[in-house]
Amino acid sequence: MKVAIIGGGITGLSAFHELEKQRAVNGMNIEAELFEADSKLGGKIETLHREGFTIERGPDSFLARKPEMLSLAQELGLEDQLVKNETGKAFIVNNGDFHPIPEGSVMGIPTRVRPFLRSSLLSNSGKLRASADLWLPDKRTEGNDESLGLFFRKRFGDELVDRVLEPLLSGMYAGEMNELSLESTFPQFSYMGKKHRSLILGSRSMAKQRKQSAGTGQKSGLFRTFKGGLSVIVDELEKKAREGSIHKQKQLLELTPLENGYNLQFADGTNKEADRVILTMPHEITANVLPSFSAREEMKSLPGASIATVAIALKSSALADRIEGTGFLIPKGNDAVLKAVTLVHKKWPNMVPEGHALLRCFVGRPGNDDIVSKSDEEIVGQTLRDVRSFLEIREEPLFTNVTRWQNAMPKYTVGHQTRVADWESALSKEYPGVYIAGAFYKGIGLPDCVRQGQEVAVKALQ
Repeated sequence: MKVAIIGGGITGLSAFHELEKQRAVNGMNIEAELFEADSKLGGKIETLHREGFTIERGPDSFLARKPEMLSLAQELGLEDQLVKNETGKAFIVNNGDFHPIPEGSVMGIPTRVRPFLRSSLLSNSGKLRASADLWLPDKRTEGNDESLGLFFRKRFGDELVDRVLEPLLSGMYAGEMNELSLESTFPQFSYMGKKHRSLILGSRSMAKQRKQSAGTGQKSGLFRTFKGGLSVIVDELEKKAREGSIHKQKQLLELTPLENGYNLQFADGTNKEADRVILTMPHEITANVLPSFSAREEMKSLPGASIATVAIALKSSALADRIEGTGFLIPKGNDAVLKAVTLVHKKWPNMVPEGHALLRCFVGRPGNDDIVSKSDEEIVGQTLRDVRSFLEIREEPLFTNVTRWQNAMPKYTVGHQTRVADWESALSKEYPGVYIAGAFYKGIGLPDCVRQGQEVAVKALQ
């Protein structure tokens, strides 16, 4: 069986690795090949090494409690290269001041009374309204999706949502909370509401379970990366591949059904035949290579958000610390294109040479992302102006680095799960043996993408 994987990001690489494993371990007659349009693998994973700094231009880590990425790293023999993040307070800016997220919060939802009552983030009336979650009934209808904004505002009111939940949760999915799907982004909160009625009580139960599973030792970071950055796992997956089985600079133009299987037409004029095809490219590119797909236009219209990251390298002496923590978030309503800053030298000290500091800044907001299309000089200038309104920087940066992600951040709007299920159903009828997987479909985190790649590889073999 010939299987073609299109796209060399972590989803495609995971699918390819799973197929190779099935061939080697189970002796299956599989000929898997991977085709990547770019000159390098990794997709959004891109690690830059410069002057002793390790800079992630895409994701900077993965969530350890989702097992797929950790398991893959262990399978590849990379366990000894894993690094935990340093724990520390995270802050939210309100009225120009830094306010720590209350201790014991689970994704911004309070689980402990005293830190919540002492928090300077909310007014007394805001705290009283949020606490109403403890006695409000759960009136959600089984199986109905709704927006994150509507769901949380009914439980907690506007203040907790606007000042805490919005900067925390919508930042992960680069979308407006009033548009994002509850079931496709944070289904655990939907489950909590059904099981515990109160999200505060449900979050408290979840926090206790995690604490018990983690043991009684020192507080451990929730995230992992590798000593040399996330590109380490991409390089290792490429190294493990059979010679000649990975092809770069091979952009797929069209997929044409044959009597048995498919013909793949590439931009360089070459063609390839395959029995099964796994498509892990962005959704609009996937739609373009399926000319007779009935859901083509709907798939192309799936919205994506734009964001830019700006790395600012400094000497430690150039930065006067205002906060003792790993970063801060800037909610909507502040006059800034800046939405979040990670203090990399505190969160990932192994990534920064001694005596130096590294800020990783995120700019561009849903509905207001014009800054992403501007020149590097304009983006850096505006970012520095915004950063200096929150932090004292005494010297000019040693260097900066800008990365743009145009329409590259998936927006899981209300009804997303149903749409994806409909696409998969239509594909199975119109393009049998063709499968879709990746961040635009069933989870944006690295473990989610690894899981999708592995699942779709198994499905292709069936």
